[in-house]
Amino acid sequence: MLLVVKYAATALVVVVVSEFAKRSDKLGALIASLPLVTIMIMF
Repeated sequence: MLLVVKYAATALVVVVVSEFAKRSDKLGALIASLPLVTIMIMF
């Protein structure tokens, strides 16, 4: 179950970043570089 939640959360972050990147490259890069993404990857 934890694995499914991790995959879903990661997919959600990727979708959100790509949607913001469509509107603004800088905003998409900012969201992608947030520590939240790094913390999710570590767990």
